[in-house]
Amino acid sequence: MPSENEPLRLQTDRQTSTDSHDVTRRHLLGASGTAATGAVAGCSALSSEETAPDTYDHLEQRPVYVDSAVEITVPDSVQLVETPGDADLIVLPDTPEIEVAQAVEWLEETRAIALLGDQSQRTWLSWEQSDAYVAAFDPQGFGEGDPEPDLLIAWNTDPLITTQQYGWGSDPTDSDVLAALNKTLGEIEPRTA
Repeated sequence: MPSENEPLRLQTDRQTSTDSHDVTRRHLLGASGTAATGAVAGCSALSSEETAPDTYDHLEQRPVYVDSAVEITVPDSVQLVETPGDADLIVLPDTPEIEVAQAVEWLEETRAIALLGDQSQRTWLSWEQSDAYVAAFDPQGFGEGDPEPDLLIAWNTDPLITTQQYGWGSDPTDSDVLAALNKTLGEIEPRTA
């Protein structure tokens, strides 16, 4: 995990690292050697020198769904919607009560999914290795961050699914989470459908 003063970085599942501060990636090659897709993942921490913004410009411009099991206070300026089907960003607890097929459908619809909590990576890896995910995205391999992130955000960058991971080393504040969501949402193209 980068120190709190190191910049954000994305890492593909084919990269390896010799620096103990970088995210390590382990590969479990899929059964198909002809797969044309993969995953991009990273682990980041927002710098302690970066203060949380007074406004969350990207979050304020896109509809967001926050599951009732996620304990976070969202500013009134963020457009919250009542159903995931109306959202560009779906924020779920780290062990959501949804079927993998539902998560895959949201990703196919180019909705971003954020998993918040210390089990987020385990949940994501179980989804990646599911039949529904493999059939939809045909991944080449699976990778893990070490240590495990507190927040994992995934979105469809056709033909890849891209993930961004954040860790804080202690329980993140609402501002930490909102700043991370805002930063990543700025990298995600708006939905067109």
